[in-house]
Amino acid sequence: MACVLVQTDVADGQLTPAASAVLGEARRIASSLGASVYAVAFVADADPDGMVAQALTATLGRGGADRAIVVDDSPGPSLWITRGPPLARICEQLRPSLVILPADAGGRDIAPRLAARMGAAFVAEPTIETGPRGEVVLARAVYDGDLWRRLQLDELDQPAVITLSPDHGPAAGEDQAELVRLDVGKPGALEIVARVADADRGLAQARIVVVAGAGVTPTAMPLIERLARQLGAELVGTRAVSERGQLATERAVGVGARAVWPSLYVVCGASGSMAHLGAVAAGAEIVAIDRDARAPIWKAARWGLVGAVEDVVPAFLAALETTA
Repeated sequence: MACVLVQTDVADGQLTPAASAVLGEARRIASSLGASVYAVAFVADADPDGMVAQALTATLGRGGADRAIVVDDSPGPSLWITRGPPLARICEQLRPSLVILPADAGGRDIAPRLAARMGAAFVAEPTIETGPRGEVVLARAVYDGDLWRRLQLDELDQPAVITLSPDHGPAAGEDQAELVRLDVGKPGALEIVARVADADRGLAQARIVVVAGAGVTPTAMPLIERLARQLGAELVGTRAVSERGQLATERAVGVGARAVWPSLYVVCGASGSMAHLGAVAAGAEIVAIDRDARAPIWKAARWGLVGAVEDVVPAFLAALETTA
């Protein structure tokens, strides 16, 4: 395998938590494959030969990168129009076998377009598995979670581009990565005409998430909203809830929709299908409230309350208020 290329984001001279997590997973994959890790860092007003770039290579090296490519970035969001052309130029020169981007708004915009430009396979937010001989396998639920598709990296006859969720842990690398200079051109210019609230950022960083499932009726929805406020949580819904108009489409959690990475996930009235839970971080502690004692959610939940949402949630709220 040639190399593993990772796009990383930098804030105030430091890797973002998502970038650190994705770089750590790239290090583990590359170590299994005997490949090198190249980390691409986009930094506004960075002199590739200056102190900013040198300090950043040390940070990238400690995060798991063998080599670092620093691209002078213009202020603005991470999108294909701004970062796609430099990434494509880098891929043309390095010919990586695997490209990894964080599964945020920017990564989801760039990754499929980059894969099309490279003639590569694209896999959105796969689970990373290890085969019996140590091979790296990309697994992803398809057909609403009824089946899983698995791709073995060392058997692909084309490169792969993937997005990864930030629920992976960091990895330890060298003290200093090697700074590589490539002619990548300038990132594209983008005119910002308006700014709106970034709901994606709040959900991506939320430690507690409350989800309303198909079993939550419109009349019970205020209870779930109150529960989310009481817990200081972000409120989301399953696809069925979104389709009924009870929550905005961008708040739907599920395979093919939004993924979340909370520490605590409170499930209200959702059966726990693979299409839903496949978009929730594997390490999340799940608390379930459902009237069906045989629902699949109980196989994933660590704690649970059996009963109708309308009956259980008020008692739950009263207990929270008592302990507050």
